[in-house]
Amino acid sequence: MEKSRFSEAGETIFEFVDNVLVECPRCNNCAKMTWAPFKSIPKLVCEKCGLVAVSPIASYGGPEFCGVSLWLKTSCCSNTLWAYNNEHLDFLENYVSASIREQLPNINRSLASRLPSWIKSAKNRESILKCIKKLRKQLN
Repeated sequence: MEKSRFSEAGETIFEFVDNVLVECPRCNNCAKMTWAPFKSIPKLVCEKCGLVAVSPIASYGGPEFCGVSLWLKTSCCSNTLWAYNNEHLDFLENYVSASIREQLPNINRSLASRLPSWIKSAKNRESILKCIKKLRKQLN
């Protein structure tokens, strides 16, 4: 049986923030927050209710983005598993499902190096992959 492999390319969280799925604060449906880090102000657009808003807060790294609740989040292994979008879910799924993980040396700012230990733990692999599958259903 061939083991799956994850080869880190040095991705950072900023690779996933250009199009973040959030919960619309007006109608609670899925909305999109766009942001070009260090170049623009985060902007929320909800296609369901028509809300357009800008966020004066450019905060990231958790179950909220710029003060707005993420669309893709779920309870998992006594923690919150969250992702910004489908590409971020792909990254997490590739990382978690791999039995061999190759990291670049001395890249402490990479997303793989910053993942919490409960995501890195092989004992949580099956549970996390189930949660990722659950989050993917929210994309439809």
